[in-house]
Amino acid sequence: MTTRKEATKSTAASAKCNRSNITFPPRAAKLKGYLNFVATVVPLGRIFHRPLYNMQLYFPTERSYYRRQISSEAQRDLTWWQKVLAMAPERSIRKESRETILMWSDATGTKGLGAFYIESYLQQNPQPNPGSAFSITLPPRLSRSQEHINTKEIRAVEQALLHWGKIWKGKGVICHVDNHAVFHGLENQTIRGTTMNVLPRSLLLATEYDLEIDARWIPIVDNALADALSRFDYNRIANQAPQLIYPTCNHRDHGFLTYNNRDCHQ
Repeated sequence: MTTRKEATKSTAASAKCNRSNITFPPRAAKLKGYLNFVATVVPLGRIFHRPLYNMQLYFPTERSYYRRQISSEAQRDLTWWQKVLAMAPERSIRKESRETILMWSDATGTKGLGAFYIESYLQQNPQPNPGSAFSITLPPRLSRSQEHINTKEIRAVEQALLHWGKIWKGKGVICHVDNHAVFHGLENQTIRGTTMNVLPRSLLLATEYDLEIDARWIPIVDNALADALSRFDYNRIANQAPQLIYPTCNHRDHGFLTYNNRDCHQ
């Protein structure tokens, strides 16, 4: 059994999200009320309510009707909501527990991104199947930009969702990462710095595919295979997971995807 958002109200709310200013309290209250309702279907959306509430806290209360410019922070989050409202997200409300995917990811500052996953029922033999791992080289525009390692680490999670999110639809995903900032970002759905530009896209993908994201921090030594994949270290990959070595598998077939071009690779 699933719950879905209503299309008519969704269109109206999406139009409000596209404004550069908003009237407090009437329209702002109506928008917040609807977004709260949608959050029952899109639980990850609750984190994108804060800027609207913060704006209202700083506005005077002596007037019952006034118009204010939407802050850049609130506008960014409303843009996120616009994308969600343009979809038809649905959420499973089944009582039984979801099937769980275990995913490991890592990034290397000068080389690339690596990730792999296994089905939870294979926990006694945690080895990825061919096609369930990737080594991705960052595009030149990103490799030259000298991004912070935290941003690259969250990009590895985003790429995993872009490549496999459709396959995982309706399941729970446990992300194993060896970066504290990314771990806390996934747990709290917020992170400081430029990494915040990538995290909302990951949450948007999780929303679209009805995924329950959970994060686990692990030491670097326990993330050895993902680290080897991110470094294109074929000797280490062969030692730990020989089934991922050509010709059984070519994990470099997974190219760098963006939110807009993901479908042509699936």
